[in-house]
Amino acid sequence: MIKRLGISGVVVAILALAVGVVGPALGSGSQEDGEHQRWIQVTSINTEEDFVDVGAEGFSLGDEFIFTSKLMKNGKQVGHAGVVCTITSTKNRGESQCVGTTRFDGRGQITVQGLLAGEPETFVIAITGGTGSYEGAEGTLRVRQFPNRETLTFHLSD
Repeated sequence: MIKRLGISGVVVAILALAVGVVGPALGSGSQEDGEHQRWIQVTSINTEEDFVDVGAEGFSLGDEFIFTSKLMKNGKQVGHAGVVCTITSTKNRGESQCVGTTRFDGRGQITVQGLLAGEPETFVIAITGGTGSYEGAEGTLRVRQFPNRETLTFHLSD
């Protein structure tokens, strides 16, 4: 689906968001070096999406796939995400640069970014920052795609 940019659940998730109400979704631990780690896992369901065809007709450089997702945990919405993926290569299965922001209700935002090749079922991208409870966030976002939804696992380290 990368021909239509099937990266429909990234962060963003790409973003995706979800703590506060998501106490049970949040795991934490310490490592020997003193680094503190947290995990947030939510389900992302697209609520709006569009493919913007720029330049040459059809799949071409600069085309964008834009979507908004609601983030769910235990049947409750805990946030939402907005993602823009721009096609950066049309060779082989294509490649796109995706940037997303997730907003967790009452907790803050987490930003993510990554370069995706083809339409991977599972991929990992970088957490690039955050606000509120996630200020200075670092780590990774693992996205696993399923029909009609994605599982987003944020691995935060401070």
